[in-house]
Amino acid sequence: MTDKPASRWSIFKKLVIFQVKLAFDALRDLFLSPISFGCALIDIIKNNPDEQSYFKKLMTFGGKTDLWLNLFSQHDYTPDDANKSEERTISGRESDENLQKNADQLFDKIEDLIREQSAKGGLTTSAKSTLDGVLQKLANHPVSKISEKGKAD
Repeated sequence: MTDKPASRWSIFKKLVIFQVKLAFDALRDLFLSPISFGCALIDIIKNNPDEQSYFKKLMTFGGKTDLWLNLFSQHDYTPDDANKSEERTISGRESDENLQKNADQLFDKIEDLIREQSAKGGLTTSAKSTLDGVLQKLANHPVSKISEKGKAD
């Protein structure tokens, strides 16, 4: 029975991460779609060979963003992978810019930060004061005052 809440939170976490990744993917697609037409048009006009093709460079960039986004977790990432990458960087075999970081690592860092802040109690205090501020603004908003007058009548 104690496994169910942890399992539910795990599924909820995966759902939220998936939805954020879907949003990133959609934004990327909206960005790349018109650019692809421009790249293809330039390649057609200039008659660029494959090695100079803007369209091919765009496709390579898109492939790299697919790997980074890892939308369906098809490129498994483990903390050991990050340690291996850090070791290669420290040993000089790989520069910081070639270090393979992906969205999963970003979400792991965010989760670690949230857990750390929660353990310190800072997250709850900060979240509470932010929520209180938002609720106060909503209570003072002219629309809420109009609806209160309608209820009083």
